Amino acid sequence: MRFRRTNPEDLPQLKALWALGFGDTEQEIDAFFAIAYPTATGFCAEEDGRLAAAAYAMPQELAWGEKSCRSAYLYAVTTHPDFRKRGICAKLLAYAEKELKKRYFDCLMLVPATDALRAYYEKLGFVSQNASFFDEGEAPEARGVCEALNPVDYAGLRETILYDLPHVRYALSDLRYQASMSGFYRLELGTHYGCACAHTEGDTLVVDEILPDCSVLPALLKQLPAKQCRVRTAGGTAPFAMCRWLSDTRMPDVYLAFDFG
Repeated sequence: MRFRRTNPEDLPQLKALWALGFGDTEQEIDAFFAIAYPTATGFCAEEDGRLAAAAYAMPQELAWGEKSCRSAYLYAVTTHPDFRKRGICAKLLAYAEKELKKRYFDCLMLVPATDALRAYYEKLGFVSQNASFFDEGEAPEARGVCEALNPVDYAGLRETILYDLPHVRYALSDLRYQASMSGFYRLELGTHYGCACAHTEGDTLVVDEILPDCSVLPALLKQLPAKQCRVRTAGGTAPFAMCRWLSDTRMPDVYLAFDFG
């Protein structure tokens, strides 16, 4: 088994492995490789010319006031069914960690899809970041002001709100990739101001992020009417992202909003 970085010749196998592992549509897969992949680093395990596993490290910045450090978000980690239960994923992540450490990344982050995966990553040294809050319930009455934002304006408003909280400061490539799945909005409700990233799924409003808290949620319903809401915001104690520090740099629970799922 050979572990290495991916290259353009791997794209057909990488896309096929992604579809097999996650069941995403061709359009969803192409969006990643067109928008996010050029700035990410791909890692793969290869045996006899076949890709057995793959993972992608999306470079990100962690910010907290005037402090900042380099992080890599490990995304779309998957192993081909023919190669599972051989410890390949753990070896691939160990290889990725070694390569990223050489490039002076301070931290690795990821979001496990299940509790079983969370337990698996805990064994690999990842620690849950209890900095996201989830709520699911009936949508409030729509009121206030909501206007669409482009990724640049959303990034600026988001950083103003999150300045004092350890958080992921997203690059424009990340936000453009997120924009392929959700919209960005500025919210105003009375004297309260905020921002949100959200989309609808049937009768449910899926809020990938709302800041500074859910107090401005009614304004979002002006643009995206729904009967139910599923919300993610900063604060609370629900585990979401996981973090593994590679350097002496440390921050308390880091808020990561987007799992790009």
